[in-house]
Amino acid sequence: MNDALTTPAPSRLSPVPVERPAGVLTRMFHAYEWLARREMLACATVLFLTLGIRAALLPWLPVPVPGVHDEFSYLLAADTYGSGRVANPPHPMWEHFETPLEIMQPVYASQYPALQGLVLAFGQKFFGQPWAGVFLSAGLMCAAVCWMLQGWVTPNLALLGGLLLMLRVGIFDYWMNSYWGGAVAGVGGALVLGALPRIWRRAQPVQLITFALGLAILMHSRPWEGAVLALATLGVLARMWRAFAPALRQQCMRGAIPAMAILVVSLAAVAFLDYRITGNPLTLPHALYDQQYLMAPNFAFLPLGPEPSYGRHIPELYAGAQGTFTTAWRATRNDPLTSVLGKSSQIYDFFFGLWPLLIPPLLWPYRLKTIEERATAFILVVFLAVAIFPLTVLNIHYVAPIAGLLYVRFLQTLSRLHGWRPAGKPLGAVAAVFFVALFGYQFAMNLFLLFHGGMAPWPFAVARDLISRELAQKPGRQLVLVRYARGHSPLEEWVWNRADIDGSQTVWARAIDPATDRELILYYRDRQADRQVWMLDADQTPPRLAVYPGAADSEKETPR
Repeated sequence: MNDALTTPAPSRLSPVPVERPAGVLTRMFHAYEWLARREMLACATVLFLTLGIRAALLPWLPVPVPGVHDEFSYLLAADTYGSGRVANPPHPMWEHFETPLEIMQPVYASQYPALQGLVLAFGQKFFGQPWAGVFLSAGLMCAAVCWMLQGWVTPNLALLGGLLLMLRVGIFDYWMNSYWGGAVAGVGGALVLGALPRIWRRAQPVQLITFALGLAILMHSRPWEGAVLALATLGVLARMWRAFAPALRQQCMRGAIPAMAILVVSLAAVAFLDYRITGNPLTLPHALYDQQYLMAPNFAFLPLGPEPSYGRHIPELYAGAQGTFTTAWRATRNDPLTSVLGKSSQIYDFFFGLWPLLIPPLLWPYRLKTIEERATAFILVVFLAVAIFPLTVLNIHYVAPIAGLLYVRFLQTLSRLHGWRPAGKPLGAVAAVFFVALFGYQFAMNLFLLFHGGMAPWPFAVARDLISRELAQKPGRQLVLVRYARGHSPLEEWVWNRADIDGSQTVWARAIDPATDRELILYYRDRQADRQVWMLDADQTPPRLAVYPGAADSEKETPR
């Protein structure tokens, strides 16, 4: 970043000039301006619109059914925290319960940071449904991004950005419609990035506390990406520091004390959780899981690790994980340019869509004149180059901390584009309206698909949920041994359990071989004689649930 970053400039982009039509549209525009100028009311409007629209769609888009590995791992974390524990004791027959993204030794726990699991536990505790936590966090993310935008652009553009994020991400995408996460880290990133311009432009050192709270959220949701965002934003603040008035510097020094206290407490909590799960306060659960089960590192510039010591007797789990991640690792190393372009395309498609119609406002070539424009470009480049592009595999929620900043960039360019008048014709204004209208078009198309059956849930998730519900209605407790055929897809994993495996009404276990399976059956027969034993052939079409041979001759096979 050059020295021009600290030169005087307008605090935010100038409002987009708008030709105000007469009559009803004029009154609507005045109402919009009135709402946009009241910052907290504007954020609350975005919050309640997000939650209200999604709630209204529940008859057509019901509470999601988990099916992805990550979802079950987060649900395990929620059940663990809801039971008052950080981790669970390892099961004596743990080999039967090995499953992706869950640690079996030295404890039984999720591999993920705590916050998404705590959000799900909150939904389960207070609403009886883990998804309620997802629902609320997605609404809060859209509102937090609106608040963040108010520090970077004009009130009119900030409210517009919050509404566009709601239309594109907040209602139909998986951050709202799964248990996978994304919205929680989006809130943390919005707090960090929203506090940044308020500190240097509005002279509000109290926002250092908001900054620290945002970083604490990221520590417990996306720690790597949060660390990179912290370095980039602190770099911007350091460059601004010499332009601060002496009084503001003193206020910032005093405000840094409670902010540092928040960060110290948050780091201590991370160390405590790490120690309880991995036995080492400096080893993340994610790192322990990778060491046990994966050869390919998270970063493509690192070498392959040794053969994992876990999972070898589960071919579909072991081979699937090794094949997927090792192939991605080699592809990223051998062709880094294609990898960068592919990750960039993933990010664009998720946050904007309609390739390539929305590319021009993102890449519009104009000189970065204001502090906000230069800071936006700097943070985006640092975050993507350090936190995202070196990754072996990208999931879009890794980018959640800068979700709001991507919309800052879009709105900055939109404002500049609006003033483009080649040959005196307002083509820029027409283009700006067109780009905004594309978000409404995409939302309308999603509604059309939803109402016409074009958003059917994943058949595997539906099948597993159907059999789970049927087993839950049977008297007594159930034990299901899951058998896979050769070539089974590792994405369709049936073996997922609650935090207290033996206390569960239905226990899902992996069939290994007849002798080992018999040991598991005897284990439960000695402790829980009422537990009915089933065999599930997962690769039958449809999956077939039958009484385990010899377990209860009086029970008849139940096809599915």
